[in-house]
This record gives sequence, structure tokens and C-alpha cells, in this order.
Amino acid sequence: MDPQGSILFSSRGAFTEAILTAVAASRLDIMIADRDFRDWPFETLEGSQRLAAFLQGEPRARLRVLVAEPDWVERHAPRFAQLRQRHLAAIACRQIPAEFYRGESVLIADRSHLLRRAHHDFFRGRLTLGMPAEVEPVANRYDTLWQESTDCLGPTTLGL
Repeated sequence: MDPQGSILFSSRGAFTEAILTAVAASRLDIMIADRDFRDWPFETLEGSQRLAAFLQGEPRARLRVLVAEPDWVERHAPRFAQLRQRHLAAIACRQIPAEFYRGESVLIADRSHLLRRAHHDFFRGRLTLGMPAEVEPVANRYDTLWQESTDCLGPTTLGL
């Protein structure tokens, strides 16, 4: 079941709920991009469980992570590190070159769902579900950004 529609959000709680909704609607591919992911719910029990369910739901499921400043994830994201250890082949992390990062936060799922937060300093944005025509131009831009990015977050993170 793919939900359809567009949901505006303008608070931290609504941003978190939008992310969890998008992950729950995803089946095969999620690409996320952010400055450092400190505001994302993946270090909460519910957030890490939703990501794990996504990765376990389909053998071909993939999570691609684009991060501008990976230090926070390396040092303060133990649940994400554990998830990466359990699903090493399904999770890839890359660092966005500084000259390409525009400050927005994005989640693209199955090329049908899109969450965009205009700037990492604010919790205003939109979640679009089940609208591939609206998602495709953004997905193409982030596919290109993925190619320009470099691997980061080695396979084992100590969290020191």
C-alpha cells in the first residue's frame, strides 16, 4: 500500500513523524542527505526499528546516506553504527563535498516519496508520498551528488 499526498511540517515533532512515515512507506531504496543527521530520529528506538524493518523487509533494500559533516554520526550515533554492522552490504555512506552542500535535508524513497527540509536550521518542509513525477527531478540531482561524493564512515565505528 503506497499512500499518496503531500504533508507540510513546521516543527521538530512533525519533522520526525514525516521521516518515520516516509521510511515506513519505503520498500527498496532510501537516500538521505543532511548536514550531520543530529535532528533525525534514527538514534531513537522507534527510528532505528523502522530503519531495521525497512532493511529486513526486502533482500534488495538499500540505504544510501549523504552527509556533509560526518563527525556527529561517527561519535554520537551508536544505534546507527549497530545497524550498519548488521546490514553492512545494504548501507553506504558518503560525504558531500562542501562546495555542493546547500543546507537542505532530503529523504528520497523508491523514487516515489520525498521529504525536503529547506534548511537544516529550520524544521519547515514537505513530505510528498506516492508522486514519482515530483520526486524524479530531485532524485536525479541527488544521484549526481552521490557520484560526486566520497566514501566516509568506515565499516567499524568506535564511537569514541
